[in-house]
Amino acid sequence: MSTQNDLFEGSSAPLHRLFFALLPSASERAQIAGVATGLRASHPRTRWVSPERYHLTLHYLGESSGPRPDWISRAREAADGFIGETFHLQLDHLQPLGNPRRPALTLAASSSSAELIRFWRGLQERLIRAGFKDHVGRSFIPHLTLGYSDPQPATPTVASVGVEPDGFVLIQSIEGQADYTFLGDWRLGTD
Repeated sequence: MSTQNDLFEGSSAPLHRLFFALLPSASERAQIAGVATGLRASHPRTRWVSPERYHLTLHYLGESSGPRPDWISRAREAADGFIGETFHLQLDHLQPLGNPRRPALTLAASSSSAELIRFWRGLQERLIRAGFKDHVGRSFIPHLTLGYSDPQPATPTVASVGVEPDGFVLIQSIEGQADYTFLGDWRLGTD
C-alpha cells in the first residue's frame, strides 16, 4: 500500500495539489502572454490560463481532499540545501499534452540544457528519498500551459520565448481558487 494515499478519500473538500515549479519573470510572462494573445482567434474555445498562473511544473507531488502538512514538510525538507545550476530554456513550439479530450495547449521546449536536466534529476532524487517515489515524474518535458483546448488543437509556429529562472518554488493549488499558495522558494546558482 502506498504511503501517499489520500487520507481524506470520500470527502467533498476541494482538491489540494502540491508541486514544484519554475516561474517566469514578469517580462517573460508578458512575452508568453503575447504568444497566447496571438492564438486566441485560431483557438476560440480554449480556456486560457491567466499570466499570473504561468509556471513550468518540475515535479508533481500529488493531490488530496484537504491540506497535507506532512507532504508539505517533506517537500520543503527535500528542497532545503539543494543547489541547482542556473540555466536557460527556450520555449519554442506548441505541444498539446495530457487528456486528449481537453488537452493542455503548452508552449514547450524542443531541447533541455545539461544544467536543467541535472537540476531536475537532483531534485527528483531528493524527493524520492523524502518519500515521494510514487508521484515524482520519470521523464521531463519542459512546458508551460497556455490554456485548455479542444481535441487536436492547431499548433502553428509561434515566437520563441527564452526563460532564465533564478529559483524554484513549492506551490499548492486548491481547486476552485484563482490564486496559488506559495509554500517555499529556493534560489538557483547560489551556495
